[in-house]
Amino acid sequence: MSPSSRHARADCMAPRLAATPPAMAGFTFFEVMIVVVILGLLFSIGPVSLTPLIPKYRLKSSLRELGSTVEHVRLMAISRGLWMGIHYVLTPGPTEKITPYYQIIPPAPDDDPDQPMENREYLSKQYLPPGVHMARVLLAGNQVIDRGTINVLFSPMGTSGSHIVVFENDSGRALSMKLNSITGGIDFLEGPDVTFQHFEE
Repeated sequence: MSPSSRHARADCMAPRLAATPPAMAGFTFFEVMIVVVILGLLFSIGPVSLTPLIPKYRLKSSLRELGSTVEHVRLMAISRGLWMGIHYVLTPGPTEKITPYYQIIPPAPDDDPDQPMENREYLSKQYLPPGVHMARVLLAGNQVIDRGTINVLFSPMGTSGSHIVVFENDSGRALSMKLNSITGGIDFLEGPDVTFQHFEE
């Protein structure tokens, strides 16, 4: 038998070592507990740090929602060629208990095209969220309405209905929405002291 044959036979008869199973990947119980503790701390701190921001974003979102409604109603009046509007119920005095809201004033019905605005069936009331107040509405010419109700009307030509609405929250922060009917632009401005310039009226 040749040396090479004996070497090959010895290799075949040598005991084979069992393959070592790979180490199982994963986390230890201690690592999992650390992650759970960290997540618990984050969730407990999160609501506390976000709480002061809620009134700020509630004020901003409610005003932007009004802006979207105003823009929609104005464009509907133009596209349908009919008078439409927004009915505002402002923040009442301290002795009154009325939640501020606004409503869309629909166009007159086909069978009564001259129906007065006050006789129309307004659409659903859009209440302001808790902590947000409608401080005032300024009409073109800077006429200030700070209590009661007011109707702002949009003409089929889109040339009327300029107004400013001021929202405030309980912390005293104020934001204003300004509609310029000449340009059709809607601006959201910081603070309550927003007025119309003469060329905007």
